[in-house]
Amino acid sequence: MLIDCTKNKNSVTGEICIIGSGVGASSLAVELIDSNIPFIMIEAGPLECSSDIVKKENMGLDFGLRRTTSIEVGGTSNLWHGILSPLDKVDFEKRDWIPNSGWPIKYDDLEPFYKKAGKILKVINFDLFTLNKLPRALSNLLSDLKFNKTVLKNKIFQQPIPVTRFKEVIISKIKNSKVHHIYYNACALELVKDNSGTIKKLICGNDSGDIFEVFSDKFVICAGALETPRLLQNSSINNKNIGKYLMDHPMGNLCQISFNKKQKAHIYSDIKLFPNSKIKSGLEFTKDTQEFNRLPNHCFYTRVSFSKGIDNKTEKVKLSLLTFRDGGVSLKDIWNLVKNLNLVSQILIYKLSLNLKYKYSDLFFVTEQIPNPNSTVTLSNTKDMFGYPIASINWQLTKGDINSMQKVFSLLRSKAFPDGYVEFTHSPQDLDWENTFTSAAHHVGTARMSDSEKTGVVDKNLKVFGIKNLYVCDGSVFSTSGNVNSSFTISALACRLADHLIRGIKK
Repeated sequence: MLIDCTKNKNSVTGEICIIGSGVGASSLAVELIDSNIPFIMIEAGPLECSSDIVKKENMGLDFGLRRTTSIEVGGTSNLWHGILSPLDKVDFEKRDWIPNSGWPIKYDDLEPFYKKAGKILKVINFDLFTLNKLPRALSNLLSDLKFNKTVLKNKIFQQPIPVTRFKEVIISKIKNSKVHHIYYNACALELVKDNSGTIKKLICGNDSGDIFEVFSDKFVICAGALETPRLLQNSSINNKNIGKYLMDHPMGNLCQISFNKKQKAHIYSDIKLFPNSKIKSGLEFTKDTQEFNRLPNHCFYTRVSFSKGIDNKTEKVKLSLLTFRDGGVSLKDIWNLVKNLNLVSQILIYKLSLNLKYKYSDLFFVTEQIPNPNSTVTLSNTKDMFGYPIASINWQLTKGDINSMQKVFSLLRSKAFPDGYVEFTHSPQDLDWENTFTSAAHHVGTARMSDSEKTGVVDKNLKVFGIKNLYVCDGSVFSTSGNVNSSFTISALACRLADHLIRGIKK
């Protein structure tokens, strides 16, 4: 059932309370529905369009995009393009060369749940993410681009068509249910616990300024890496790690290569494999290369270009178009794009999966950010309409993040490609990554998973340390960010949490 809380003042009760309705919340809900487990879902936003009821202030680096979240039923999944790949095995490992790295779970612990999440997200074939399981026809296409396989390796991405919008998914499953409910226009404000370390209720507000209470046996916060720490801090949850280690995927064109002969490399832009799926390959550095050069796990794409050089003036507008589908680009932005035929061509190739010959390729990086305790979400002195402090966001990179890109450029120029195969249109003096990257709108890391509350906020089962009935299931639990869109992993973690909760209920 769908319940509008615009004028609600009455208390709400449910066995499990899910706070949020984005990828983590809705994936969890789908699994609970399939097992006939009742729940209620609390969503701050409305059914249509993003609400501004959730306020925040930015005190750190500019994310560089028009917007990076959406407060509405289905959350930010309403905006994304749905390009999917799991995290790599190395992402879960403790790496001596990456400070604060290491998850309390391994890739193998999550793989069965990636497969479950793949079904929710309509992944055509999970095996296509594994290089040695690719059909020969696809595997052969990977050789179209020549590179040093001791330095670089392929990473496969899939894009289901149409992209899964969790607003549609969750509404279709809940609208006629008598035991599963979405309470929308209901902003979560504070969790109230008793002396035994049990959350007794959630205080919510609606956009009329009214306050009401939600009572439940278990609470699962799925509000995202910017809002989850705000709710935990406003709830006086005592853990020094809440809000620390805010990470994203700094992204953008690092440089450009010129091939000695025009070529096609269709799988490196993307191929429409089936009517309902596209596939493409990125490139990342091998684990040995990462360790020897002390590099994070960066990934990059070779993006077709028809002119020499990179136009940074219009690049961020293009990134917004390719990152989100919110229609927020201005007429001026569109006009600047139309005047640049190369950028128009790049967007059309990406959208239509065109297979063309080209001489130039931009190397577009989606980078792993080094976990940084000084990159934070804290409480602001500014308060919302209900009198609660809003989130103060201070996204910061380390010198190691910037220096790693200089190392990457040097590696690409000296060891990544065969002699005489490509030339770089950029020199080391042209490198301007520090001033050109943007966020990828993949906020993670502010309630990180760990073996101990000394280094994290939730345990390997996503339960908040020291609280008996409180869980977190969104990007905030990531210990490291990897180099891919976080949604697939969030969905997998939600499937894993659902399994944990269901087994506990059925004991």
